[in-house]
Amino acid sequence: MSQVVTVRDAATAALLRDGVASGLEVLLLRRHASHVFGANAYVFPGGALDAADEDADLRARCVGDADAIDEAVGDNGFALAMAAIRECFEEAGLLVACASHAQVTADRRDALRAALNAQATTWVDVVSEMDLRFDLAALAFFAHWTTPAGPPKRYSTRFFAAAAPEGEAYCDGLETTHVWWAPPAQAVAAHDRGDIELMTPTRATLESLARYPDADTALAALMDATTVRVP
Repeated sequence: MSQVVTVRDAATAALLRDGVASGLEVLLLRRHASHVFGANAYVFPGGALDAADEDADLRARCVGDADAIDEAVGDNGFALAMAAIRECFEEAGLLVACASHAQVTADRRDALRAALNAQATTWVDVVSEMDLRFDLAALAFFAHWTTPAGPPKRYSTRFFAAAAPEGEAYCDGLETTHVWWAPPAQAVAAHDRGDIELMTPTRATLESLARYPDADTALAALMDATTVRVP
């Protein structure tokens, strides 16, 4: 009898920036070798939806129309967008599509990230201490991929894109072990050579991004709802 694997909602974010000499770059993180799903693969920051991602206190901290993301994404749209933002902080140390209105030192921010990853605090508490305000209009929803049937895990993942915030990404050493701001075409070529692992949705996204010369052009295209891909 085949194993039935529950499909979990998840979200991920392609963070885009312009390199000094290489044009468009996208953030890729190498997953730890211990993962049972996607071990050693280069991926965008992301992960499974948490129940707290739909907390009303988080929605209250949105600037603009917080409901618009629900219309764009569908069921659990707000929570999925929040999951993408949270995962960017957990896995890469970057605060995406938001701004802090509190005076928080870099050391304290790192401590909050470590505590969040260790499940010693909650995203709601982190957001409260840093007094974050979210601009969900800065997120482009552009794809929805579902892992094929079978073990070990299955995810129904919504793909977002956003301009990378200032600052460098850095791994936590637990979920992720290497950071690469990759020109999309170079990442695809590295996969073709067998130098890196890419999962199908990541590769498909990189192939799409490779056609754009810079981050602004790519993000503008992904903001167009007609580009949403549902394989």
